[in-house]
Amino acid sequence: MNLGTSPLGKITLKVPKAAVSMQEGTIVEWFVEDGAQVTLGQPIYAIETEKTTLEIECPFEGTFKRLGEAGVTYKVGDPIAEIV
Repeated sequence: MNLGTSPLGKITLKVPKAAVSMQEGTIVEWFVEDGAQVTLGQPIYAIETEKTTLEIECPFEGTFKRLGEAGVTYKVGDPIAEIV
């Protein structure tokens, strides 16, 4: 099995908890288009917390599907994208 490929067929990406006190984050920018092919380690979006802005990398290869929008604030654990 290729470790960079989703083992379940579809992975839901959620807002990560980047710090102990983090409760929410705002998607600043998407780096890939909806429907694009993504690769392991490729930067896919930037999220702003109350203390910093983080660039999040793709955990698997596959087809990217956006569920969230840039400029919107989401709670930690909210689904924001899928990789199929």
